Amino acid sequence: MGKIVAIGGGFGGDDSWKLARFVMELSGKSRPNYLQIPTTGYDFADGSSVAVFSKMGCDVDLLYLTHAYMTEEIIRQKIENADLINVPGGNLRFVSDVWKKTGADKYLKRAFEDGKVLFGSSSGSMCWFEQGFDDCGPEDDFMFYPALGLIPYCNCPHYESAFWSEFDRHVKETPLSSIACENEAALCLIDGTYSVMVSDARRTARAWFFDASDGYKKYDLTACPEVLERL
Repeated sequence: MGKIVAIGGGFGGDDSWKLARFVMELSGKSRPNYLQIPTTGYDFADGSSVAVFSKMGCDVDLLYLTHAYMTEEIIRQKIENADLINVPGGNLRFVSDVWKKTGADKYLKRAFEDGKVLFGSSSGSMCWFEQGFDDCGPEDDFMFYPALGLIPYCNCPHYESAFWSEFDRHVKETPLSSIACENEAALCLIDGTYSVMVSDARRTARAWFFDASDGYKKYDLTACPEVLERL
C-alpha cells in the first residue's frame, strides 16, 4: 500500500532534514532515488529541497512536464525509477490539468500502489487528495478543484493563516469531509493508517478534520486519535 506525507506548509531550516530523514526511512532504502515534479510552480524547481536530499545521499532527478521534449515514456521511466516523489507548492488547478493531459496522473497512481513515498506541501499536499481548496480561481479567488484522488477527502493547507482560514466559510460547499493542515503540520498516510506529524519548530501545529456526515463538525486530529483511527 502507498505512503503519502501531505504537509500544510513549512518544515524549513533544521526541520527540512528531519522531514528528509523521515521520508527516506519510509522508502526502506539508505540511498533512495528522489524525484521532484515541480508542475505546481510552472516547472520552476525547489532547489532547496533538491539540495537537502542530495546532501542526504539521494540520487536526485527532476521531471519537467511542460517542456517540449517531454514524452509519456520519459514520464513513465522517471516515476518508475523514483523511490521518493516530491511536489512543491504552487497552483493546484495547473498541476492537476497538466498531470491529466500528459498521463502523469496514471503513473503517479501506480507509484502509490507500488509503495513509493509521495510528499509535498501546500499545493504539493492538496494534489494527492480527492479535492483541494486553493486560490487558483479567476483573479486568484479560492475554489475547490479535483486532484489525484489518492486520499478521499478535500484538503486545505496553511490553515492557521487569516487568508487560508477562509476555508471555514466555504467548507460546506463541498460534499466531502475535509482535512485542513496548519503550517508545520502534516497528515501522513502510511500503508492504510493515518497519523499527524508536526515540526519541532512549532509543536502546537495542528491538523483538523471536518466531518461532512455530521454537519461538518470540526475535530483536532492531534487531540482526537479516535477520529484518526476511523479515517
